[in-house]
Amino acid sequence: MIPLRAGDQDVIAALSTAPGIGAIAVLRVSGPQCWALIRKLAPFIPEKPESHRAYFGRLMDPSSPSDVLDEVLLTTFAEGRSFTGEESAEISTHGGVDLPERVLQAILGLGARLAHPGEFTYRAFVNGRMDLVQAEAVLEAIESRSREASKMALRHLKGELSGQYQKIEDTLLWMGAHIEAAIDFSSEGIELKPSTELLSRGQQLRDQLQLLIDSYQQGRVVTQGLRIALVGAPNAGKSSLLNALVGEDRAIVTPEAGTTRDLIEVESRFRGLDLRWMDTAGLRDSQSVAEQLGIEKSLKAREEADFVLVILDLASPDWRSRLGDFVRSGRSREIYVFNKVDLDQRGEWTAASEAEAEALGVADRSYWISAASKQGLDQLLVGIEQAYRRSLRGGAGDDVLVTQARHVESLERIQEALRKALVLIEKEASPELVAFELKAGVQEVHRLLGKEFHEQVIDRVFKEFCLGK
Repeated sequence: MIPLRAGDQDVIAALSTAPGIGAIAVLRVSGPQCWALIRKLAPFIPEKPESHRAYFGRLMDPSSPSDVLDEVLLTTFAEGRSFTGEESAEISTHGGVDLPERVLQAILGLGARLAHPGEFTYRAFVNGRMDLVQAEAVLEAIESRSREASKMALRHLKGELSGQYQKIEDTLLWMGAHIEAAIDFSSEGIELKPSTELLSRGQQLRDQLQLLIDSYQQGRVVTQGLRIALVGAPNAGKSSLLNALVGEDRAIVTPEAGTTRDLIEVESRFRGLDLRWMDTAGLRDSQSVAEQLGIEKSLKAREEADFVLVILDLASPDWRSRLGDFVRSGRSREIYVFNKVDLDQRGEWTAASEAEAEALGVADRSYWISAASKQGLDQLLVGIEQAYRRSLRGGAGDDVLVTQARHVESLERIQEALRKALVLIEKEASPELVAFELKAGVQEVHRLLGKEFHEQVIDRVFKEFCLGK
């Protein structure tokens, strides 16, 4: 049972649509005796309105009963059948700035209070309309910016990811029951050794946990976008390429080497995929403290990015050695971009670099472009998208994915508890020790799903929500 906190029984209200000019605005009101409060503004609704019924009428100003606030469509939702699980109403007013605000202030003047960010979804969680994972999915759906992100959010909202976590709990409980049986028999002087099935189920669960943890890399890309770092020597054309890819001048471009000294992040979209470009400081030996800090950030971005574009300047005599250095580092997610083909009048640089890329075995992830003339940029973008699609776990990307860092943290703790339990089982250790670890895993699943109330976890989840949701 989730404990109620101060204010959880208040009638709350908020504007649920984005403020500003628009055809309509929607205000939400929820809480015990919500309808009785609303009827003071909307005498056209009956004392006991039907659930999921829309009523049309005029809202009257309670401070001046002869004044009409607006003509509205008011929809009522009964306790147990609303989003929050409470008696609720949604009021569709005319859009704009003044009318919705006047209606909201009138509701607040009757005794309701302004909802906290995410409080409607929080109440749905408290009232058992959804678990904590589904509550997070509400925010994921609101913030989704691609087809993949919205589809994954809806799958989480339907409970598919919660179902995976419930199966983890079921297996841990099954294992715990067998261990508890061993404890009970031992008290009667009967030694009951763990069965091979117990170990087998535990090992299968361990593999399942690892798959879910591994899925976070793909899940993060779906929700946050593909992080792509542009690295290379100074003046290789990284900043020029960034500007060309996003269609505007976001990075400073000068003939002077070392102009970029900080990490520049810019977002764009391609075929429904969110791309987060990171322009980095040029990699070279430098005595400048500021440039050294920029280079450190470049190296970190190279490690953390989902893909790295290695920009090579074909007009520079050392492009071949630089290519070899990068290839020998053995990073499979690096894409090699040979820049300034517009200066290659006779095609000699291009031919030589094509032969070198083939010899080094990276021709399938090499592209020849001109940041200045934008030649080859479309092929590069298509190549990045195809590389991402190929990297999807299982190829088809049909699995339910973990998209929250909080989940990964919990899954890793569950995995560690299970690992300890399996080691103890294999060593034929005391069943009490095994049971302790399994219980720790079950408790972590409960925290993950919100079955156990932890105020810090709850606040962490709902602090990101906007008003009215």
